[in-house]
Amino acid sequence: MIFSRLNARDLIIGGKKSEQSRWFNEATQKYTGFDVEVIDYIMKKLGISYTVLLEESSTRLEHGWQDVRPYYDMVFTYSFKKERLKYLIYPSESHVNIEWNFFIRKEDEGKYTFNSYKDLKGLRIGFTKGQSYSDGFLDAISRNLFIIDEVVQDSLQIPKLLNYRIDAVPLSTSTTLYVAEKDGYRNKISYLPKPVKSEPYYNTFVKNSDYPDLMKIIPRYDRVLKQMKKDGTLKMIAEKYSK
Repeated sequence: MIFSRLNARDLIIGGKKSEQSRWFNEATQKYTGFDVEVIDYIMKKLGISYTVLLEESSTRLEHGWQDVRPYYDMVFTYSFKKERLKYLIYPSESHVNIEWNFFIRKEDEGKYTFNSYKDLKGLRIGFTKGQSYSDGFLDAISRNLFIIDEVVQDSLQIPKLLNYRIDAVPLSTSTTLYVAEKDGYRNKISYLPKPVKSEPYYNTFVKNSDYPDLMKIIPRYDRVLKQMKKDGTLKMIAEKYSK
Protein backbone atom coordinates (compact mmCIF):
# COMPACT_ATOMS: atom_id res chain seq x y z
CA MET A 1 0.00 0.00 0.00
CA ILE A 2 1.10 3.60 -0.56
CA PHE A 3 0.73 6.89 1.25
CA SER A 4 -1.75 9.48 0.05
CA ARG A 5 -2.33 13.00 1.40
CA LEU A 6 -5.79 13.18 -0.17
CA ASN A 7 -7.68 11.15 2.46
CA ALA A 8 -7.46 10.75 6.21
CA ARG A 9 -7.77 6.96 6.04
CA ASP A 10 -6.93 4.04 3.78
CA LEU A 11 -9.46 2.67 1.34
CA ILE A 12 -10.49 -0.72 2.80
CA ILE A 13 -10.74 -3.67 0.40
CA GLY A 14 -12.46 -6.80 1.70
CA GLY A 15 -12.26 -10.31 0.33
CA LYS A 16 -12.23 -13.99 1.11
CA LYS A 17 -8.93 -15.82 1.43
CA SER A 18 -8.04 -17.70 -1.74
CA GLU A 19 -4.76 -19.36 -2.68
CA GLN A 20 -3.57 -18.05 -6.06
CA SER A 21 -5.78 -14.97 -5.82
CA ARG A 22 -5.57 -13.53 -2.29
CA TRP A 23 -3.55 -14.67 0.71
CA PHE A 24 -1.16 -13.49 3.41
CA ASN A 25 2.48 -14.31 2.72
CA GLU A 26 4.13 -15.13 6.05
CA ALA A 27 7.63 -14.69 4.59
CA THR A 28 7.05 -11.13 3.40
CA GLN A 29 4.33 -10.27 5.95
CA LYS A 30 2.23 -8.87 3.10
CA TYR A 31 -0.92 -9.83 1.26
CA THR A 32 -0.25 -11.18 -2.21
CA GLY A 33 -1.83 -13.12 -5.07
CA PHE A 34 -3.26 -12.29 -8.49
CA ASP A 35 -6.11 -10.09 -7.24
CA VAL A 36 -3.85 -8.24 -4.82
CA GLU A 37 -1.20 -7.53 -7.45
CA VAL A 38 -3.84 -6.20 -9.84
CA ILE A 39 -5.37 -3.89 -7.24
CA ASP A 40 -1.93 -2.79 -6.03
CA TYR A 41 -0.95 -1.74 -9.56
CA ILE A 42 -4.20 0.20 -10.01
CA MET A 43 -4.07 1.94 -6.64
CA LYS A 44 -0.48 3.01 -7.19
CA LYS A 45 -1.50 4.54 -10.51
CA LEU A 46 -4.38 6.34 -8.79
CA GLY A 47 -2.27 7.46 -5.82
CA ILE A 48 -4.61 5.83 -3.31
CA SER A 49 -3.47 4.23 -0.05
CA TYR A 50 -5.36 1.05 0.80
CA THR A 51 -5.64 -1.79 3.30
CA VAL A 52 -6.68 -5.39 2.55
CA LEU A 53 -8.92 -7.33 4.96
CA LEU A 54 -9.42 -11.02 4.15
CA GLU A 55 -12.13 -13.10 5.78
CA GLU A 56 -12.31 -16.87 6.26
CA SER A 57 -15.91 -17.25 5.08
CA SER A 58 -18.21 -15.82 2.40
CA THR A 59 -20.93 -15.26 5.01
CA ARG A 60 -18.76 -12.97 7.14
CA LEU A 61 -17.59 -11.11 4.04
CA GLU A 62 -21.15 -10.55 2.83
CA HIS A 63 -22.22 -9.26 6.24
CA GLY A 64 -19.36 -6.77 6.03
CA TRP A 65 -20.58 -5.11 2.83
CA GLN A 66 -24.31 -5.46 3.53
CA ASP A 67 -24.10 -3.73 6.91
CA VAL A 68 -25.62 -0.24 7.25
CA ARG A 69 -22.12 0.86 8.21
CA PRO A 70 -20.04 -1.43 5.99
CA TYR A 71 -16.60 -2.65 6.98
CA TYR A 72 -15.21 -2.19 3.46
CA ASP A 73 -15.11 0.37 0.66
CA MET A 74 -14.39 -2.21 -2.05
CA VAL A 75 -14.80 -5.98 -2.30
CA PHE A 76 -12.57 -8.32 -4.30
CA THR A 77 -13.71 -10.38 -7.25
CA TYR A 78 -17.43 -10.95 -7.61
CA SER A 79 -19.40 -12.19 -10.60
CA PHE A 80 -22.45 -10.15 -11.54
CA LYS A 81 -25.53 -10.91 -9.45
CA LYS A 82 -28.60 -8.67 -9.67
CA GLU A 83 -29.32 -9.00 -5.94
CA ARG A 84 -25.92 -7.50 -5.12
CA LEU A 85 -26.78 -4.20 -6.82
CA LYS A 86 -28.56 -3.06 -3.67
CA TYR A 87 -25.18 -2.94 -1.93
CA LEU A 88 -22.43 -2.96 -4.56
CA ILE A 89 -21.49 -0.99 -7.66
CA TYR A 90 -19.85 -2.90 -10.48
CA PRO A 91 -17.23 -1.08 -12.57
CA SER A 92 -17.36 -1.40 -16.35
CA GLU A 93 -14.13 -3.41 -16.55
CA SER A 94 -13.70 -6.94 -15.20
CA HIS A 95 -10.18 -8.05 -14.29
CA VAL A 96 -10.57 -11.80 -14.74
CA ASN A 97 -12.77 -14.44 -16.34
CA ILE A 98 -13.15 -17.47 -14.08
CA GLU A 99 -14.15 -20.93 -15.23
CA TRP A 100 -15.62 -23.51 -12.85
CA ASN A 101 -15.68 -27.28 -13.30
CA PHE A 102 -16.83 -30.30 -11.33
CA PHE A 103 -13.79 -31.87 -9.65
CA ILE A 104 -13.67 -35.61 -9.08
CA ARG A 105 -11.12 -38.15 -7.87
CA LYS A 106 -8.60 -39.21 -10.53
CA GLU A 107 -9.65 -42.84 -10.08
CA ASP A 108 -13.23 -41.91 -11.04
CA GLU A 109 -12.36 -40.66 -14.53
CA GLY A 110 -14.83 -42.27 -16.92
CA LYS A 111 -17.22 -43.13 -14.09
CA TYR A 112 -19.02 -39.77 -14.13
CA THR A 113 -20.08 -37.51 -16.98
CA PHE A 114 -21.56 -34.02 -17.03
CA ASN A 115 -23.55 -32.95 -20.07
CA SER A 116 -26.58 -31.95 -18.03
CA TYR A 117 -27.32 -31.88 -14.32
CA LYS A 118 -29.38 -35.05 -14.72
CA ASP A 119 -26.06 -36.88 -15.21
CA LEU A 120 -25.27 -36.17 -11.55
CA LYS A 121 -28.50 -37.63 -10.20
CA GLY A 122 -28.04 -39.31 -6.84
CA LEU A 123 -24.43 -38.18 -6.35
CA ARG A 124 -23.21 -36.41 -3.23
CA ILE A 125 -22.04 -32.96 -4.38
CA GLY A 126 -19.98 -30.48 -2.37
CA PHE A 127 -21.50 -27.05 -1.74
CA THR A 128 -19.91 -24.02 -0.06
CA LYS A 129 -22.23 -21.73 1.88
CA GLY A 130 -22.20 -18.17 0.53
CA GLN A 131 -20.47 -19.11 -2.72
CA SER A 132 -21.74 -17.69 -6.02
CA TYR A 133 -23.06 -20.60 -8.10
CA SER A 134 -24.69 -20.71 -11.53
CA ASP A 135 -28.47 -20.52 -11.83
CA GLY A 136 -28.48 -23.96 -13.46
CA PHE A 137 -26.68 -25.52 -10.51
CA LEU A 138 -29.01 -23.87 -7.99
CA ASP A 139 -32.03 -24.99 -10.00
CA ALA A 140 -30.75 -28.58 -9.96
CA ILE A 141 -30.44 -28.34 -6.17
CA SER A 142 -34.03 -27.09 -5.88
CA ARG A 143 -35.16 -30.13 -7.89
CA ASN A 144 -33.23 -32.50 -5.61
CA LEU A 145 -31.31 -34.03 -8.49
CA PHE A 146 -28.37 -34.76 -6.21
CA ILE A 147 -27.44 -34.73 -2.54
CA ILE A 148 -25.83 -31.52 -1.27
CA ASP A 149 -23.04 -31.66 1.32
CA GLU A 150 -22.53 -28.13 2.68
CA VAL A 151 -19.39 -26.58 4.19
CA VAL A 152 -18.43 -22.98 4.97
CA GLN A 153 -15.05 -22.84 3.17
CA ASP A 154 -13.92 -23.99 -0.29
CA SER A 155 -10.66 -25.24 1.25
CA LEU A 156 -12.59 -28.07 2.95
CA GLN A 157 -13.93 -29.48 -0.30
CA ILE A 158 -10.95 -31.33 -1.79
CA PRO A 159 -10.07 -33.10 1.49
CA LYS A 160 -13.69 -34.31 1.64
CA LEU A 161 -13.47 -35.44 -1.98
CA LEU A 162 -10.25 -37.38 -1.42
CA ASN A 163 -11.70 -38.96 1.72
CA TYR A 164 -14.74 -40.25 -0.23
CA ARG A 165 -17.21 -38.07 1.65
CA ILE A 166 -18.43 -36.46 -1.59
CA ASP A 167 -18.41 -37.61 -5.22
CA ALA A 168 -17.83 -34.29 -6.98
CA VAL A 169 -17.59 -30.58 -6.23
CA PRO A 170 -17.81 -27.43 -8.40
CA LEU A 171 -14.76 -25.21 -7.87
CA SER A 172 -12.75 -22.50 -9.62
CA THR A 173 -10.67 -24.49 -12.09
CA SER A 174 -7.48 -22.43 -12.13
CA THR A 175 -7.33 -21.91 -8.36
CA THR A 176 -8.02 -25.56 -7.56
CA LEU A 177 -5.35 -26.80 -9.97
CA TYR A 178 -2.86 -24.21 -8.67
CA VAL A 179 -3.33 -25.34 -5.06
CA ALA A 180 -3.28 -29.03 -6.03
CA GLU A 181 0.05 -28.59 -7.82
CA LYS A 182 1.52 -26.59 -4.93
CA ASP A 183 0.34 -29.03 -2.26
CA GLY A 184 1.29 -32.19 -4.15
CA TYR A 185 -2.03 -33.89 -4.87
CA ARG A 186 -2.53 -32.90 -8.53
CA ASN A 187 -2.27 -36.57 -9.57
CA LYS A 188 -5.17 -37.49 -7.26
CA ILE A 189 -7.83 -35.22 -8.76
CA SER A 190 -9.39 -34.60 -12.14
CA TYR A 191 -12.34 -32.61 -13.44
CA LEU A 192 -15.24 -33.10 -15.83
CA PRO A 193 -14.54 -31.18 -19.05
CA LYS A 194 -17.79 -29.25 -19.45
CA PRO A 195 -17.62 -26.03 -17.36
CA VAL A 196 -20.23 -25.41 -14.70
CA LYS A 197 -19.88 -21.72 -15.52
CA SER A 198 -17.52 -19.21 -17.08
CA GLU A 199 -18.05 -15.59 -16.09
CA PRO A 200 -16.28 -12.24 -15.80
CA TYR A 201 -15.45 -11.17 -12.25
CA TYR A 202 -15.16 -7.62 -10.93
CA ASN A 203 -13.66 -5.73 -8.01
CA THR A 204 -16.76 -4.00 -6.67
CA PHE A 205 -17.41 -0.74 -4.82
CA VAL A 206 -19.60 -0.59 -1.69
CA LYS A 207 -22.57 1.78 -2.01
CA ASN A 208 -22.81 2.74 1.66
CA SER A 209 -19.09 3.39 2.02
CA ASP A 210 -18.19 6.73 3.57
CA TYR A 211 -14.83 6.87 1.78
CA PRO A 212 -14.47 10.40 0.31
CA ASP A 213 -15.43 10.67 -3.38
CA LEU A 214 -15.54 6.90 -3.88
CA MET A 215 -17.85 7.28 -6.90
CA LYS A 216 -15.24 9.44 -8.64
CA ILE A 217 -12.67 6.67 -8.25
CA ILE A 218 -14.70 4.16 -10.31
CA PRO A 219 -14.17 5.70 -13.79
CA ARG A 220 -10.49 6.24 -12.98
CA TYR A 221 -10.23 2.61 -11.89
CA ASP A 222 -11.81 1.53 -15.18
CA ARG A 223 -9.39 3.60 -17.24
CA VAL A 224 -6.32 2.10 -15.57
CA LEU A 225 -7.63 -1.47 -15.85
CA LYS A 226 -8.51 -0.96 -19.50
CA GLN A 227 -4.97 0.27 -20.14
CA MET A 228 -3.56 -2.77 -18.29
CA LYS A 229 -5.43 -5.02 -20.73
CA LYS A 230 -4.21 -3.02 -23.68
CA ASP A 231 -0.51 -2.88 -22.75
CA GLY A 232 -0.23 -6.47 -21.50
CA THR A 233 0.24 -5.69 -17.80
CA LEU A 234 -2.85 -7.67 -16.75
CA LYS A 235 -1.79 -10.66 -18.85
CA MET A 236 1.70 -10.58 -17.34
CA ILE A 237 0.31 -10.69 -13.79
CA ALA A 238 -2.12 -13.49 -14.71
CA GLU A 239 0.66 -15.61 -16.24
CA LYS A 240 2.68 -15.31 -13.03
CA TYR A 241 -0.09 -17.14 -11.14
CA SER A 242 -1.01 -19.68 -13.83
CA LYS A 243 2.29 -21.58 -13.62
